[in-house]
Amino acid sequence: MVLTGPSSSLSCRAGLVLLLAGTALFGAVKARAEDKEVRDFITFIGDKRAGTYRMTITPNLDGSVTMEGSAKINLSYLIRTYKYTYDGTEVWKDGWLTSFVSASNDDGKKYNVSAVAGREGLRVTVNGRERLTKPDVWVTTYWRLPDAKFRGQQLALLDADTGRDLNANLEYVGTSQLAVLGRQQNCEHYRLTGNVQVDFWYDASERLVRQEWVEDGHRVILNLEKVGR
Repeated sequence: MVLTGPSSSLSCRAGLVLLLAGTALFGAVKARAEDKEVRDFITFIGDKRAGTYRMTITPNLDGSVTMEGSAKINLSYLIRTYKYTYDGTEVWKDGWLTSFVSASNDDGKKYNVSAVAGREGLRVTVNGRERLTKPDVWVTTYWRLPDAKFRGQQLALLDADTGRDLNANLEYVGTSQLAVLGRQQNCEHYRLTGNVQVDFWYDASERLVRQEWVEDGHRVILNLEKVGR
């Protein structure tokens, strides 16, 4: 039977509304997907290229942001070989960490870490052992600066590798010119002192572009080499 009259017109209008709604939703999802950013870093230990680190940052429809990190280091010096791997995923919303999971192998020392935000704080599990910690932590991936209100003071840190609680003071050092992605840029230099000693540089978009620290007497440098989608 072929429908005619007002009911057929109503069905057509309803179908058109659903089609448009679906198209709008698809467009929003597509736009979000195009906002994804992939950052590739090179790691140097001493003067040797030692490994890679990739960060994939994805905005989500609920306003949260997901960062997936994957690092691999393989370095031989003198008679020793050092290997390190890391895979982690963290989700942030309104400047707060809502969830975190990582697996790392630091030259044979293995850790599995997870954290979930709750009413009482951040519930952290490391290799099956659970504890409660502060909700306003900064994860030691350092890929994003903490909220401006937390800068210039002591911060609670969550070690991305081991899940340990750390404390350090975040100090603004000044503006430096660095070669980033093939051109000179003004970057903001920050320094952490306390349980960790790290220097970082962020570009005008507060994107991490360089990181320096000392590990077992060796200078380690993380440099941004490429940004893609």
